[in-house]
Amino acid sequence: MLMLNAPSPNTRSPLRVYVVCDQTATAPIWGYLIREKGLVAILETVVDRAMEHALEDVPDLIVIDINASHAQRMELCKRYRALSSSPILLFLPASNESEILDAYQAGVDECVVKPVSPAIFLAKILAWVRRSWSQPMSPLRTGPLRLDPAHRSATAVAGQEVRLTNLEFRLLHLLMSRPGYVFKADEIMQTVWGMEKADLALLKNVVYRLRKKLEEETGEAALIQTRPGGYSFLDL
Repeated sequence: MLMLNAPSPNTRSPLRVYVVCDQTATAPIWGYLIREKGLVAILETVVDRAMEHALEDVPDLIVIDINASHAQRMELCKRYRALSSSPILLFLPASNESEILDAYQAGVDECVVKPVSPAIFLAKILAWVRRSWSQPMSPLRTGPLRLDPAHRSATAVAGQEVRLTNLEFRLLHLLMSRPGYVFKADEIMQTVWGMEKADLALLKNVVYRLRKKLEEETGEAALIQTRPGGYSFLDL
């Protein structure tokens, strides 16, 4: 494992990007690009070691770009999601809808289909880093749910804890911040994803996963309401 860093012009500690890349020609390039932006790059080039890595120092972003089987990629994603609530960015060798859906179910926050230029790679990294630099979220309690930003989880009145991905948490936090208010799709995409234009398929996918988790773990299936043009959190 190789750690690369560079001094940050800010007083805050540089954000840490953990990259799993088993391609000897590509890994140093990814590390260099990250380092050039004043971030810390932690590179792991051996997949087996990545499987065993315990993420003692939780990174701000996890990037997975490996030439492995679909099953191995999913195993690694699930392992890191169980260890951390940090965003996971997964690079895939082909646009396979089934594999992409599996990845989101495994807790990945964004899938990127290769080939990817250095410019696009860096743009993706910086987009996620900007979200990590944003104002910290405060705990929320609305109706039967309590949101805990420190653990990226939602807890029901009966005590059941629901682990959420970064996007699921950000979406639920937004909706719970104003119960009964209808957030339009464009507003949600701008706030949660940082996108100017709504990607309805992406939004629906995250809403579906979030509803399913809440129903399975807490029995609450109707908290997130579909409204004309957007979504709202049930005002109890």
